[in-house]
Amino acid sequence: MHYYEVAPNQIVRTGSSVFTYASEADLSVGQIVIVPIGKKTMTGVICKKVSKPIYETKNILSVIEPTPIPRPLVQLATWLSEYYVTPLATVLQTLLPRGIQKKRREPSQKILTSSFRDRTKKVFTSEQATAIEKIDSMSPGSALLHGVTGSGKTYVYIELAKRTLARGKSVILLVPEIALTSQVVDEFSQHFDSIILSHSKQTEAQRHLAWQEALDSSSPRVVIGPRSALFLPLKHIGLIVIDEAHEPSFKQEQSPRYSALRAEACLQSIIKQRSYLEAPLH
Repeated sequence: MHYYEVAPNQIVRTGSSVFTYASEADLSVGQIVIVPIGKKTMTGVICKKVSKPIYETKNILSVIEPTPIPRPLVQLATWLSEYYVTPLATVLQTLLPRGIQKKRREPSQKILTSSFRDRTKKVFTSEQATAIEKIDSMSPGSALLHGVTGSGKTYVYIELAKRTLARGKSVILLVPEIALTSQVVDEFSQHFDSIILSHSKQTEAQRHLAWQEALDSSSPRVVIGPRSALFLPLKHIGLIVIDEAHEPSFKQEQSPRYSALRAEACLQSIIKQRSYLEAPLH
């Protein structure tokens, strides 16, 4: 018998975020499961494997997702809960898609499939080329890119994304407003196939399918979305771009009241591999 600490995605009682359960199956940290809470059942995330407790435990009822969410996301959820003094259950409601127990029908087409345009190879300006080489050669950390609107920052993002994908790692592009997303997506879709797009204007099913695609993807991907796209369960991330990082929409005003910039910095320190790009900051 195996024993695990599971965090339900609903508040059970104040001061208690995780509960210990038993399972005959050997499960993994990050797996999403169904557990009994009193007379109810709730969705939860396995946070830790533990020794057999001295008290009697209930069993995990079932596994919703055989593929666990990446361990750094589980650690980030704990950090968000502690740093912002927010119940872990509330944080998990942000990390997990709504209706996660529901079976979704796959769309007839990909969530977003690119149509490539014939174009000549982009010739970068000296400033763009310098920025690309400096960022590409830096050790994991943060880079700040200055540039007014129309100065060609997007081409820098695209070139860095291409190099990141070539190394077998994924890219997250955070944008401040949904209104800007279509413009950015249009430009990126000329260079990358099957972009994963996630934002609040999508239906519950669309957001769930985007989350599922990120979780199950075995190849590096490009994700585009607002601050919540930071929490999509990509396995290996090499670059996070935070476009227009000075915009206030990167801070969530509802609980958990987190800043995407600070959350990203924490995630970077957890996995010690990510770098992120902020632009512009006046």
